[in-house]
Amino acid sequence: MDPSSFTTIAEVLKATGPYGLVAVLGWAFWRVNEKKDRDMKDLHAAVVKMAEAQTAAIVKVESALVALKEAIREMRAG
Repeated sequence: MDPSSFTTIAEVLKATGPYGLVAVLGWAFWRVNEKKDRDMKDLHAAVVKMAEAQTAAIVKVESALVALKEAIREMRAG
């Protein structure tokens, strides 16, 4: 930010008094929460993707174990 931006902000705060400060702080708080919410959504999407991959891997391992069990059973019987 250039110095004239700070001057403009200072003039607005001077003209609006404490209400302007409350508005600026509210806007800053909203921006921080917006970024945090966006980061949380990204994290949630990554967790869901990992959970889907883990579930798929567990299903494959269980299928392989059932196939191995059947193969052992056939070898013993045959």
